[in-house]
Amino acid sequence: MLDPKLHTFLLLAQDPNTTRCAEKLHLTQPAVSQHIKALEAVYGVQLFQKEGRGLVLTAEGQRLARLCRRLATMDEQIMQEIRRPARPALRFGATLSIADGLMPAVLPALVDRFPQVQFHMVQQNTHALLEQLEDGQLDFALIEGNFERARYAHQPFYLGRFVGLCRPGSPFAAFRCLKDTLGAPLILREKGSGTRDIFEGECRSHNLSVEDYAELCEIEHLPTLLGLVAAGKGITFAYEAAARSLLAQGLVQIMELEDLHLERPFHFVCLPDSPRAELLVQLAAAVREAACNCSQ
Repeated sequence: MLDPKLHTFLLLAQDPNTTRCAEKLHLTQPAVSQHIKALEAVYGVQLFQKEGRGLVLTAEGQRLARLCRRLATMDEQIMQEIRRPARPALRFGATLSIADGLMPAVLPALVDRFPQVQFHMVQQNTHALLEQLEDGQLDFALIEGNFERARYAHQPFYLGRFVGLCRPGSPFAAFRCLKDTLGAPLILREKGSGTRDIFEGECRSHNLSVEDYAELCEIEHLPTLLGLVAAGKGITFAYEAAARSLLAQGLVQIMELEDLHLERPFHFVCLPDSPRAELLVQLAAAVREAACNCSQ
């Protein structure tokens, strides 16, 4: 069970108002303040500071909040493991590139391999999935973007080729280097997506920016984005796996750019020291095997 003082701290971190926090916990405001002061005395740091009439978390408070959320998640997982339902529920997320490109083949393999598990999958960008993982909403995430590797347990499961895509037969197909593509309308995922982060990093390595393009259109929905490319409305940069179906149908093609040779691993990511560590290790291996079968 999470220490009551830590529970008070978490509620106050989510909504830094002592009156509302006291009401939710059926405590007095002085009792809430005493809980926070006790934690500050134990850890030897200031957790909140006043800003105007309100409170804001200090840097140390933010770190403690992140660790407390992990503790709360582990507490819930331990409870689930002890009760051991006949079909335990397992929540995971996948980035849109992985969800659209690999999961139609990977998820059936997981269901066959782990019939005792109820899988619940969500699709989000890399940043959102890592937040949900930290908050205990997910057991693991499948991501292709950058992340702080020291904060998570992680395992690569697929090597994704990052490519430029256009409509077959369009003038864009004649581009031969990244700089050539600046004259084309660029259709990209939103900020926070792994695909966007990877492409912006590649641009920087060529002393370019997405702002250098003639037009820039941001689309969160990957199928819509690829549909615009297939309709000849612009170009995009994405993982080949994300466009697997459209490439097979001949609706989009890869631009053969001589200075774009980029491959990045997709990662199975979870919180360290999870009570479900044994199951997660098995799942990571199964995901890797199923994803590798997709590329054969």
